[in-house]
Amino acid sequence: MARGLFNYMKRLLIPFAILIIIATLAIIYLPGINTPFQFDDVKRIAGQKVIENLDIGNIFQYSKSRFFLYFTLAVNYYFCKYNVFGYHLVNLIIHAIASLLVFVLSFIIFNSPRLKKQNLAQHSLMLAFFSSMIFAFHPIQTGAVTYIWQRGESMAGMLYLLAIFLYAKFRLSQANGHRRKIKALFYIACIIAITLCSCTKPNSVTLPIAILIFEICFLSRNIKEFRGSLKYLIPILFFILLPMALAKFDVGENKGVAIRFTNYYMPYYYTKIRVLANALWLMLFPVNQSIEYNFTLSASLINPISTLLSLIILFSLIGVCIFNFRRNPLVFFVIIWFYLVFSVTTILYLEDFFFEHYLYLPLFGYSLILPALSLNIANNLKINKKWWIGFLIILIAAYSIAAYSRNLVWKTEISLWEDAVKKSPSRARAHYTLGVYYFRAQRYEESLREYNIALKLKPEYPEAYYRLGEYHLNFRDTERSIVYYKKAIEMNPEFFEAYVNLSNIYLANRQYKDAKECLNNALRLTNDQGIIKSINKILKETERYE
Repeated sequence: MARGLFNYMKRLLIPFAILIIIATLAIIYLPGINTPFQFDDVKRIAGQKVIENLDIGNIFQYSKSRFFLYFTLAVNYYFCKYNVFGYHLVNLIIHAIASLLVFVLSFIIFNSPRLKKQNLAQHSLMLAFFSSMIFAFHPIQTGAVTYIWQRGESMAGMLYLLAIFLYAKFRLSQANGHRRKIKALFYIACIIAITLCSCTKPNSVTLPIAILIFEICFLSRNIKEFRGSLKYLIPILFFILLPMALAKFDVGENKGVAIRFTNYYMPYYYTKIRVLANALWLMLFPVNQSIEYNFTLSASLINPISTLLSLIILFSLIGVCIFNFRRNPLVFFVIIWFYLVFSVTTILYLEDFFFEHYLYLPLFGYSLILPALSLNIANNLKINKKWWIGFLIILIAAYSIAAYSRNLVWKTEISLWEDAVKKSPSRARAHYTLGVYYFRAQRYEESLREYNIALKLKPEYPEAYYRLGEYHLNFRDTERSIVYYKKAIEMNPEFFEAYVNLSNIYLANRQYKDAKECLNNALRLTNDQGIIKSINKILKETERYE
């Protein structure tokens, strides 16, 4: 009787957990549901013509490594044009699905062949519930959910978790003697999920390795079972090549989005050591979050000394990982997971050291270990489990409040970049971007101040000079405007907008020869047929007056 009641309550907990996660997510992300396009959203979505036609062939030709991402954006555009509500809603649904996948995957892990005899298996449902809530409500996730363009990160994360879940179901269905058709369906679905993940973001290159590690840590109890699983793992491991091939032939995004394989130098990687340590810190204590993090280059391993301290922390974690390879597969998996998922953004040279959305998928490991570790501590200290549950509820509530507060910061362009300037005052881009939004809000004096600060921090900043040209043109000071536009072009000879604006000034001043020169330069920098047609029309008009 008591056992039957317990099983009934257990079944009720699953839909209750799902309801709690979805309802709380809706409340947390409510402030950001109408957040305007921010940062890269403007260029990658609002200014992206490829999403304006739901043409699969055209989308694939434009971006192979992010085809599935652009396809979902094109579907968004088809139904709601540039109404941000629809884009935010889809992002939130993706995050909700990913959070529920954390729930079921955590449950599978705690009941897996290598863990089911441990004390954790007795509390697997509760542990899975807390793991999914930490993943869902952690404030660091706002960087991949509220930030629309980073749908690529959350969707790749969702598909990454889905592929591992489907592989686990396939392997466990073998152990449980399910019919061959059902087993085959799980395996085929896993392959499809890997393929879609590969077409969403290049960091999916690590997914086959993650599945291999999952097999070693949780499914294979001995070397014989692992050898038996190789016939399923080897075909999956070949999928490492897919995102590499897609990225190599991805010519549509060579500027700005594509990963660059050049400019490797040691100070960059010394700095990456601090970035990794900072990422660990943000998972534990998500304070002082920002759209713009400031990492000064580390000159060596001891300059600054925080580089060496960070390296010691990272090597200590690796030591703990190796020590627990046989003793505690959960600890081994969580540490390997962090390094594996972070490896793409760590190894390859990227213009920015760190963004919060890099932590979207690594957070799964933290979400998995924290409830389990705290339960083990409670058991070892013989603390009543009510205190353990209370601790996790308070922590998750704190994360939820922090996430809600962070979404308030994202609510407007000015609030987001004022926050960035406050937390990273030495970042030129933060001041520049804030200046742009001040200008659009007609807060001209504040705009000018921010542009000047940006140039003081980064003298070689063509975009800032361009904005100063725009600023002075707004007050009809064409002489200064020309000086700043020319300065922008001098620093960046391929600055299309600067040529166009400069040509407009020359045309207004009847300086047709100079205008023609600017328009010809602009013409060679665009492939947009509409713009080319307009420029050619203006060029013909100028010939009449020369």
